[in-house]
Amino acid sequence: MLVKDIMTVNVVTINQNQTLLELQGLMSDDNIRRVPVVNDAGMVVGIITDKDVRMASPSEASTLSRYEASYLLSRIKVKDVMTHNVKTVYNNADLADVASLMYQDQINSVPVLNEENNLCGIVTDTDVFRALVDIFGLGQHATRITIDASDKPGVLAEVAKMFADQGINILSCVTSGAKTPGEKEMTITADLSQSGMGIIEEIREAGFNVTNISTGRAK
Repeated sequence: MLVKDIMTVNVVTINQNQTLLELQGLMSDDNIRRVPVVNDAGMVVGIITDKDVRMASPSEASTLSRYEASYLLSRIKVKDVMTHNVKTVYNNADLADVASLMYQDQINSVPVLNEENNLCGIVTDTDVFRALVDIFGLGQHATRITIDASDKPGVLAEVAKMFADQGINILSCVTSGAKTPGEKEMTITADLSQSGMGIIEEIREAGFNVTNISTGRAK
């Protein structure tokens, strides 16, 4: 899955020379919390969030009136508060790459560029979570089978053949590192509504350790 498949397009932006008061109105009107910042040439130069605006705003304990607080926000430029050196990704980047970037850099949104380095979207942590839910088949009535699988060629093909031989549709298959070196944990999501649970015994008889079975939607 690519970033362009999950990103928000027609992204709202703000110029770096606009004020926080203008930004505040923009966020309120469009019900958004993160806004990429562009320069006069339309290039991405930063990103700003509702938290940044709150941090720059007068405290609620302040004696300033609403009008005085608004005046102060009208004097502060977006470029003075935004995050500079913003991380970006290309729209043809893999979902795993952007998820890793967001995790490693502890960020919750990333502007997306096209091949011409122009802004074409934004991807957020919510977009990534939604994609993972889709990958795991969590939004469907299905059975998830987790297997300790040896980290060697042919394991996935062997297990997949068992499902194919019984005419069972695999909705998704995800592998991850297990605690024991040299092994992989594989989670298969499949529709067992017609075939029943016999496939699980077949997997066990083939020498695989089935560590978890869960059925239905995630709660």
